Amino acid sequence: MGCIQVLPDPVINKIAAGEVVERPASVVKELLENALDAGADQIQVTLRNGGKDLIAVLDNGCGMDDADTRLACCRHATSKIRDESELASISTLGFRGEALASIAAVSRFELISCADEAAGATRVVIEGGRERSVGRMGFPRGSKVTVEELFFNTPARRKFLRTTATEYQHAQSAMVNMALGHPQVQFRLIHNRKTAYSLSPCQSLEERVHQLFGRELREGMVRLEGHEGLLGYEALLSLPSSAKASRRWQFLFLNGRLIRHPGLNHAVYQAYRTLLMKDRHPAYILRLVLPPEEVDVNVHPAKTEVRLRNAQLLHTVLADRLHKGLMAASRRAAFGREQPVSRPLGLAAGGQKSASARGGAPPGNQLALGLPPSETGAALHESVAALEPPPALEPSAPAVPAAAPFPAGPLPAEKSGLETNPLASEGFHFQPLTPAVAAAPVPLGDEMEVLAQLAATYLLVQKGGELLIVDQHAAHERILFERYRLQFYKGHMISERYLLPETLELSPQNAILLEQYLPQWQRMGFEIEPFGKGTYIIREVPAILAGKAVRTLVLEVLDELALFGKSGRLEEVFNEIMEKVACHGAVRAGDRLSHEEMEALVAQLAHVDIDLHCPHGRPVWVKISAHEMEKRFKRIV
Repeated sequence: MGCIQVLPDPVINKIAAGEVVERPASVVKELLENALDAGADQIQVTLRNGGKDLIAVLDNGCGMDDADTRLACCRHATSKIRDESELASISTLGFRGEALASIAAVSRFELISCADEAAGATRVVIEGGRERSVGRMGFPRGSKVTVEELFFNTPARRKFLRTTATEYQHAQSAMVNMALGHPQVQFRLIHNRKTAYSLSPCQSLEERVHQLFGRELREGMVRLEGHEGLLGYEALLSLPSSAKASRRWQFLFLNGRLIRHPGLNHAVYQAYRTLLMKDRHPAYILRLVLPPEEVDVNVHPAKTEVRLRNAQLLHTVLADRLHKGLMAASRRAAFGREQPVSRPLGLAAGGQKSASARGGAPPGNQLALGLPPSETGAALHESVAALEPPPALEPSAPAVPAAAPFPAGPLPAEKSGLETNPLASEGFHFQPLTPAVAAAPVPLGDEMEVLAQLAATYLLVQKGGELLIVDQHAAHERILFERYRLQFYKGHMISERYLLPETLELSPQNAILLEQYLPQWQRMGFEIEPFGKGTYIIREVPAILAGKAVRTLVLEVLDELALFGKSGRLEEVFNEIMEKVACHGAVRAGDRLSHEEMEALVAQLAHVDIDLHCPHGRPVWVKISAHEMEKRFKRIV
């Protein structure tokens, strides 16, 4: 007798259930997806004991006729696709035809569905995968699925369920995710006969966020939206001052589906570069829209993992647009309107200081961006519009906008590159303004007037009816950091030659990546050349990296290039050094400034396109409104 045999259908169904149904929250997710695919705009979820004893989902969707209702609980029975070709352009949340069969295989299951109230509804009852009864009954248009005693016939699975509170929390999160992805739909959640959520339809994402999370989350967020070629996006992003201690408040949707995608999450963090304090994370709700043929959702049974046809281009464009929108919103919040600013930097990136969450870079840094030079500037927009794969890398000069001069102010003299010892204090201390410079000050922003210096540390600035308290060290540190970073992106880097070149032995995959990006390494001050099969030697490195483990840095950059198609590790190291340089060079707390120097410092904040946070994430100023002062002086109650 042979050893191989075909498994019986009950066993196959239970195996499939293990992939689709992990806990009650998985059932809630699958049933909500079916309801939304049916066009429902009113959905009610009822739970008992966290969903372990009962899960019921009622919707007012299109419903099913008698034949479809009887067939719906069979394995691989679906109305979403017809043939293999449609797998390449899936526009619905569900499509596998496994959910109902898998759920029915491990529960006491009831399905009632009605497409025509005059004809009545069909009721199907299944226990442990075995059909018990099929009948007709009166029922309004729509469907109701009831799941009782989940895993009753698989006790090994049931004993691994957590407490009622834990399972309810997961089920609640599943419904909240769906409500965020579909704000136009009415949702209601009832647990143990108590209404937990009653969400009316919303006209905007902001309304739905306020319904679910209240003012605490909504008030610190800004709205961004737009279209770039085939990509549409709508986002609520937290301002840097409202960053969170964890990644709990991060939601990423693609075509209405909650997904996990490291590259897209990476792009959001890139938009916050040097704006967040260490161990702080942005809160965001990001809804993306792409043509279905640009997305492959047939990756995992849970359908939370997707593949993108042009992930690198989407990463680049998304990071760029979110960064620009975030900067503009931050300045609107600070100045009350858009400020006319000089743009000395062709920066498209922002992010935080952990290596896992940082990557990518401005268009001027092609290595960090991970795209060929031909994909920058106007060509990038055209490439995204067509969503074609980037062409092969061809060495060329990086596209960096011409630097506009900084306003006159308390900055050190311009250098051709950073010092060999960048942390030396010589040359980076605060330079007082000369009378000639003070005679032609840079005009401040509208209604901004410097009043005085407080405790030789803070500048008191009047802006309209508000009082701004500016941290002079944080403000000057940000300005210096942007100047030094500009030198980096323009390629004005001083290199240091090794007396004994360092040797690199690379795998074939890393060797290909290194060869592809050698021109970009060279433009940033590296001299790397082949030295036999799979071996390279490093002859020169930027002087700013003197004493650093360059070999380890190169390997980390190659790892990120292999994973994301771009890397921010090199820029991360440069930023960390330049942060220290700017910190050492900035005016200190306790330094007394003349009135002209104070005006010049504030003018640079108002006229340079930078965020109002120092490179370590601390705020540059604190705002006190006239209303708040009136309350403190008891002029109003």
